[in-house]
Amino acid sequence: MSTTYSRLFEPIELGPVTVPNRIFQPPHGNAYGLGQRQTDFRAEKAKGGFGLIVQEYSQIDDTTDVTPVDSGYLHDDETIPPQKRMVDAVHAHGSKLFVELWHGGATAGNYGSRQPPLTSSQRPTGRNYTPKAMEREDIRTVLDAFGDAADRARRAGYDGIELHAAHGYLISQFLSPFYNDRDDEFGGSLENRMRFFEDAIERVRDNVSADMAVGARYTIDERVDGGLTADGDGIEVMRRLSDDLDFWDVDIGIKQSIDDMIGPSRRHEKNYQMDYLKAATRELDVPVGGAGRITDPDDAAALLEENYVDMIGMARQSISDPHWPRKVKAGDVDRIRECIGCNICVSQSRQGIPLACTQNPTVGREGDWPPETYEEATDPKGVLVVGGGPAGMEFARVMGERGHLVHLKEREDRLGGRVTFEAGLPELGEWNRVRDWRAAELDRLETVSVHTGPRAEMGSDDVRTYGAELVVIATGAEWDETGATSGTHQPVPGWERDHVLTPTDAIATDLSGRTVVIYDEEGYNVSAGVAQSLAADNRVIFVTPRASAFQETLHTFERRTIFTTLYDLGVEFVANHTLEEVRDDEVVASNVYSGDQRSYEADTVVFTTMRESNDDLYRSLKADAESLRSSTEIESIHAVGDCVAPRRIADAVYAGHELAREL
Repeated sequence: MSTTYSRLFEPIELGPVTVPNRIFQPPHGNAYGLGQRQTDFRAEKAKGGFGLIVQEYSQIDDTTDVTPVDSGYLHDDETIPPQKRMVDAVHAHGSKLFVELWHGGATAGNYGSRQPPLTSSQRPTGRNYTPKAMEREDIRTVLDAFGDAADRARRAGYDGIELHAAHGYLISQFLSPFYNDRDDEFGGSLENRMRFFEDAIERVRDNVSADMAVGARYTIDERVDGGLTADGDGIEVMRRLSDDLDFWDVDIGIKQSIDDMIGPSRRHEKNYQMDYLKAATRELDVPVGGAGRITDPDDAAALLEENYVDMIGMARQSISDPHWPRKVKAGDVDRIRECIGCNICVSQSRQGIPLACTQNPTVGREGDWPPETYEEATDPKGVLVVGGGPAGMEFARVMGERGHLVHLKEREDRLGGRVTFEAGLPELGEWNRVRDWRAAELDRLETVSVHTGPRAEMGSDDVRTYGAELVVIATGAEWDETGATSGTHQPVPGWERDHVLTPTDAIATDLSGRTVVIYDEEGYNVSAGVAQSLAADNRVIFVTPRASAFQETLHTFERRTIFTTLYDLGVEFVANHTLEEVRDDEVVASNVYSGDQRSYEADTVVFTTMRESNDDLYRSLKADAESLRSSTEIESIHAVGDCVAPRRIADAVYAGHELAREL
């Protein structure tokens, strides 16, 4: 191990618990619930070298729930056995496992229990319910529940407790003047607002064993007017409570500032939270850990050396590469699969959809697909892969790892396919990691040969005569030129006019000083990126049949950033409208509800409505499959990725991985 990284692997004392290194996974949800899938997910990170893993936010009693999300639980004794199995699995690899005790307060809808959400003060939630301001009886009930949950954690064998005092959940709602306007002993002064937190710590301490650590996840700066700040009450809370806790796990942001709390790469540089944490780390005697898109080993080592934090927290990076610590320790830093900050992970889990990752397709399937282990082929085949986008690259990589002899053909001059285009859009440069990591791995594999450029283009006859036994077509998709949407399934009249462009054409064309109409139903990063690219030098009118643009970015926490940027650039938004016709110098749009029509000037029109599979090669080969099997070496033909059905990059990577594991 390089001495550059030696500090990362020093043990650290969190009260009575010795953690074997300073790299930890902060608590994060995955919507896996409790059971083998959760156990495999957390244990893989222990196997990969994370010294401390904190199990996700765990419901302490029935006064709070996040239905339909299947989160962590410690609300009854039936939750203990599966958690004990998880604890044992993590301990088997020498790591420590803590659990986060959680009560959602006003931010938990309680759609399962249908009980009114409890909170410090009755304030608006922005949702279809208003919470109940807790009476003293409610406060006693919930505080007792913290103690009972801590007792269950002790019986499950956890090494420590992390109280969730962050992100605008219940303890935060008492701490923060943004939420708390009580006039009793739990409101008003900082001393009073801290009382609920202090009492919760006391209940937990009374119910854990002497060899268990007790700390807190805590928001030092809420990033909202009227909230806690890092240079005010935010750090003062830490000063007053540090004698009562063994460690702090600190970050920034609450629900109202969630773009800062789980900052996407579009909005934040890596390590973006560290400046908020350094004062607490340097002042307090107890260890302070923090996260904020730390992905690079050199950065992590420097943050420790410069005393920004005492522990390096990695949530999204631990998902992208659960073996990050092991690779750093072994000197394999070039093989780390860095997070791209796209937030697909949290976008799924917060909706109750099991967590997924663009970079790591094995997430949630660690029991079947160990991310660093591959079943060796007993009968290695000659494999031809046509198309070097995310699906083709991932398929070729895994087949090469398994020992097959793989030839990857990409007609463009470089690998990447749609990744190269999308990562070239404004503020998405980190998405290139999807391509670059796979390209480096393919180059490393002696069993894989990569060919790019026009001479690598493959037609049916080329495939037929190539000599491969397995043929996989990964030729991706192209943007539809006609403007068909889900509401019409019909081309927009006038789509064939010369000034109607696809997104790729629009970016490649020298446009300036024009009025551009973007007609969108994609609602995600391409439409946003194209709008931002074109708005710098053009008037842009953004038309969508949806109620709002960029709906797919709501849960990736990019939407506010996208809108702010585009409004600043002068983009005009026309929601709830379809395009009825493209004319020479204008478009006609109609309201999807009233049918009222309006015309807009348009020198250029860009359709970001749908993508269509490039499946002609696959279909021609498949139609001739019997003949190919009888007259050539080809045993089977497969299509993968967008060639089958255009979806997200994450889905293309997953499809490539799945096919390679299963063939």
